[in-house]
Amino acid sequence: MSRFIHNVADLIRRVLFLARPYGRTKLGLVFLLSLAQAFFQVIGITSIFPFLAIAADPERIRRSHFGTRFLELFPPMENRELLLVAGVIAIAALLASNVVNLVAEYARTRYAQDFGHWLRVRLLRRMASQPYTYFLQRNSGDLLKKIVGDVTNYTSEVLLPLLDSFARGLTALLLLATLFLVQPVIALSAAIVLGAFYVVIFRLLARKRREANENLRTSVGGSYREAQQMLGGIKPVKVHRVEEHFLSRFAKHSAVMAQMYARLPVFANSARYLVEPLAFGGLVVAVLLLAARGRDFSDILPNLGVMALAGYRLLPSLQLLYGQLTQISSMRHAVDEVYDEFVAAETSVFVIPAHPGRRSRGFLSLCPKILRSV
Repeated sequence: MSRFIHNVADLIRRVLFLARPYGRTKLGLVFLLSLAQAFFQVIGITSIFPFLAIAADPERIRRSHFGTRFLELFPPMENRELLLVAGVIAIAALLASNVVNLVAEYARTRYAQDFGHWLRVRLLRRMASQPYTYFLQRNSGDLLKKIVGDVTNYTSEVLLPLLDSFARGLTALLLLATLFLVQPVIALSAAIVLGAFYVVIFRLLARKRREANENLRTSVGGSYREAQQMLGGIKPVKVHRVEEHFLSRFAKHSAVMAQMYARLPVFANSARYLVEPLAFGGLVVAVLLLAARGRDFSDILPNLGVMALAGYRLLPSLQLLYGQLTQISSMRHAVDEVYDEFVAAETSVFVIPAHPGRRSRGFLSLCPKILRSV
């Protein structure tokens, strides 16, 4: 477990190191939207509680302390009107939570893709500023892989899932806290059972994820390298008729990539097919226990509705959180490749200005004059 915590801390440190030059304010806004998303999830779920309570026993809510406070917000009304108002409020809260969900997910996706664009341009600019001897020591296929392939994998398979994991984790915690207020024993039992279940499955598949990570690191780099060597030197390849030699080497790497990418969804979704019957079966058992204790149906209905809706929102959040953490650990090589190349590029002293002015008239700015004079 200590190794896992160390790996997670190192991963977060590297991600923040890469994101810091792009702007802390943008990342902070994404986190704030994720926090708002979690709060609106709770608001949308708890808004159903007054509606179900009024539907089960309108007079009881008029006598309760919470019901009295709630009714003070509106003019006097009959039970039917009160039920209608509570239903409209519940629907509006659920719609608002879904709108905030959509906005937060768009903000996270836009941030990750814009960051990927910024990082690709920055890495290419830093590489282009290197002296010619730098390229004599590096394979252009490896450089192309880092700029295009690794950055794309990092933003889509690591950064975006990590931001989503933060939002899903907050949502799961707040939903469990809501359930704890409604049914403490059931909420605590669900947290322990579901948490232990996901941890056990995650630990059992740890070795397989490490193997997938290493195989992807080798095969993705090898496929870029072999394709570049063949296409970059296509003239001697055609002259000597060695196409099959390069194709066979490329095919080996491509086959490994196909095999590893096929395993990743299995790692991410394996727990879902086991946890769904466990969770909803637990909900049925909870209802049976409450009924066996002689609880009236009007007492059970509001709590049951909140638990069912919370479970409906909680299970996808937990499953997505588990799947994203699995995906991040399987694609760790993309973080390491981008991080190492970014550090190496940032420590270089050769830099091409982002917006050349009148003072920086180098070789590229003289090219049109040279061509006109030929």
